[in-house]
Amino acid sequence: MGAPKHLLEIDGVSMLERVVRALRDSRAGRITVVLRIGDDPGRVLAEALGVPWALAAEPQRGRAASVRAGVEAAEGGAAGLLFALADQPYLLPSDFDSLIDAFASDPRGIVRATYAGEPGSPVLFARRFFAELLSLEPGQGGRVVAARHSESVRNVPLDPHRGRDLDRPEDLSDRSPTTGSAACSGSRDGYSPPSMERTLAIIKPDAVRASQTGAILEAIEASGLRLIALRMLRLSRREAEGFYTVHRAKPFFDSLVDFMTSGPVVVGCLEGEGAIAAYRELMGATDPAQAAEGTLRKRFATNIEQNACHGSDAPETAAVEIRYFFRDLDLVERD
Repeated sequence: MGAPKHLLEIDGVSMLERVVRALRDSRAGRITVVLRIGDDPGRVLAEALGVPWALAAEPQRGRAASVRAGVEAAEGGAAGLLFALADQPYLLPSDFDSLIDAFASDPRGIVRATYAGEPGSPVLFARRFFAELLSLEPGQGGRVVAARHSESVRNVPLDPHRGRDLDRPEDLSDRSPTTGSAACSGSRDGYSPPSMERTLAIIKPDAVRASQTGAILEAIEASGLRLIALRMLRLSRREAEGFYTVHRAKPFFDSLVDFMTSGPVVVGCLEGEGAIAAYRELMGATDPAQAAEGTLRKRFATNIEQNACHGSDAPETAAVEIRYFFRDLDLVERD
């Protein structure tokens, strides 16, 4: 792919960092990055992320060397070990938590992700399989151990779109002109022609609590933007922290997460020409005191934090935010 795959960037963030962030926001315990000998850039990145790293010291053994390094790096009291790949950068914390939850119900087994019925990664092994993982033959991976103990394997279906691995150059170079993020070609990604944009819209807990959802949706549709997906949910703290992770170091982060988890929200995907700018104009300034008359925040917001609604601020952000809440199958094409 022209560069170490795990260091290639999507929207300015390396694939390795994306996976580490998702694991950090999940219920996983200690995270270790396994690197090949000589991967100094990977080591520097791991140290910058504050996670320990281990070397696959016998590169001639292939996958078996990486598995061994991971097992040897596991904490002495670890009940299990989850193997995640850096080339699956779209997995969410909730995906890893689904595997961890399944493992909690049978902590002596093997939990494996599946995609449209096909086995894949990540895979979580109970401690009783560590010795077998350490004794793999050159070129073998954890799949061999799972095959030996098929009766102990529990499959957990995950979204195939989020779980796709980026193995070919075109997986990164074939980028959607409307989102700026890596995307597979063809209609399966459900993206609109380049003249159209999509943006995420959130009706926040204060507006939902005040029964303003209907009025906000009416204003959106009256503006000419089209709703192509809509759902109500209540964010867990982990989900809210993951969504607002770019603000993690800011002083308002904790109060923002508290607010966004205080009640149900309504999330939607909007489509239209110049949808991102159009919806942000409809919302108005972040501070309702500064918002123009007739905008959503002027009409419905309480203050700069409880400001009724959220909208993506750029095509790259929209791509990530839409995928945070919706699968491609959820996005309905409209005439």
